[in-house]
Amino acid sequence: MSLEQKIISYLSTYGNTKETDLITYGVQRLGISKEGMLKLIDEMACTGKIERIVHKELEPAITYIKRGSLFPLELELQALSDSLELNEASNHQIEKLREILHQAEAVAKKRMKREIDAID
Repeated sequence: MSLEQKIISYLSTYGNTKETDLITYGVQRLGISKEGMLKLIDEMACTGKIERIVHKELEPAITYIKRGSLFPLELELQALSDSLELNEASNHQIEKLREILHQAEAVAKKRMKREIDAID
């Protein structure tokens, strides 16, 4: 079973989980470094396999992870592309695409910051 499958299985068993708890699981049970887990979570979030939910009502805000779509992101994007070609894109589809792009931008900014910090 791949690491991604183990994380999906964990989320299927335990439901939405604090990001810090998922990282601890990866470090303690899967033998991955904290940085490795962060990278894996970022990659899985970018591909839609998991989603981040920020609980802004708490101080400080806490990030939770939930299982993403059961369908690969590529299929969802292809379906969206097909519906756009047919001029049938719903507001929900457009909003979902904006959310995906926003998440990808946030992950890219975090990676750039980590790389810059590592250089300093």
